[in-house]
Amino acid sequence: MRISIVVAFILMMASTPAGALTDEGYKSLHTFSKVLHYIEDNYATEVDEEELIQGAIRGMLATLDPHSVYMSPEIYRELKVDTRGRFDGIGIEVTVRKGSLIVVSPIKGTPADKAGIHAGDRIMRINGKSTTGLNLSEAVSLMRGKRGSRVSLSLMREGEKGLVDVTVTRQVIKVPSVRAQLYDDKYGYVSVINFQQGTARTLEKSIKRMNKELRFNTKSKDAEIEGLIIDLRKNPGGLLDQAAAVSDVFLDKGTIVSTETRGKEIDRRFAHEDGTQPNYPIIVLVDGGSASASEIVAGALQDNKRAVIMGTQSFGKGSVQTVIDLDDGSGLKLTIAKYLTPSGTIIQDRGITPDIVVPVKPPSSKKKAEDEPDASKPIDYQMERALEYMRNWPGSVKK
Repeated sequence: MRISIVVAFILMMASTPAGALTDEGYKSLHTFSKVLHYIEDNYATEVDEEELIQGAIRGMLATLDPHSVYMSPEIYRELKVDTRGRFDGIGIEVTVRKGSLIVVSPIKGTPADKAGIHAGDRIMRINGKSTTGLNLSEAVSLMRGKRGSRVSLSLMREGEKGLVDVTVTRQVIKVPSVRAQLYDDKYGYVSVINFQQGTARTLEKSIKRMNKELRFNTKSKDAEIEGLIIDLRKNPGGLLDQAAAVSDVFLDKGTIVSTETRGKEIDRRFAHEDGTQPNYPIIVLVDGGSASASEIVAGALQDNKRAVIMGTQSFGKGSVQTVIDLDDGSGLKLTIAKYLTPSGTIIQDRGITPDIVVPVKPPSSKKKAEDEPDASKPIDYQMERALEYMRNWPGSVKK
């Protein structure tokens, strides 16, 4: 396709009522077309017209925000795979903040998590290539690869003087959406790894399975869990509809989340009475790796006074993206709105503040490794505090 034809098409689309440009917009578009013509006719070497147009599109989106990106057909196919919970890679969620590629969270149990990558790490280089100027799609593409292959990351970490170099072996990332177990033969624990297709249904099945196990253990046919800990730590998010559905499992009424764009509300999700779990105590664990859909759930249960939020401040990714299919198999991921908790709090760049702040490690009274029952399995201090609070649940929780 000749560049002149592309420009003519852009001009035609810009003149339609839905995409009408201002006078200044037409002037800028005219300048854009001139630049394209000069490059095509005068650049020192032959140009790839497709790459040139895609570069212009990427540059345009880069002026908006880190989450609005153009995805080539190859990268777009990978995005679709993500929501089904299986892909080849290292198991890491990243974003861009102030020009830096930031780790939102390594997904629990993945190579990135086992390699010791932390939420908040700044990725400076991928396989020796600087991340400066990379958009999210390009960064993700560099970290993906065939299973068994390796990727080297150079990280800038708070508290470290120099770069931290980590080499991770790519694997098939099968992300189980929910893990569950019983504590004290009375309390349930569910770790939600991410929000993918079927997460809410899997969560409900996990609770039913724990109740069945509890009845077997206690020899009581009516036994049910007396409290639940929902672990959203290192959960980078996922599908909005699943975040709403998970919240709805524990709420019988009220707002779950709303979205607004340009100061106007465009969507509001409500809880329904059908299928709601009993009114047992709930604790939600969050940390700096809890983002997006995780923050929606935490915010919904917190604002509706259905759960106590424990841990550390969440990541603060509360923007809404829509993904648009383009004719050539590529995709446009565009930020269209922001999430608000039921109380009207904007999540983006703020996150969810816990009701009870619990650091990852105990303060000065930190236990020595030799005092631990098994030094190879470090104590999960936040989980210990959550269990302690659950066992001594107060009659009323002050907010």
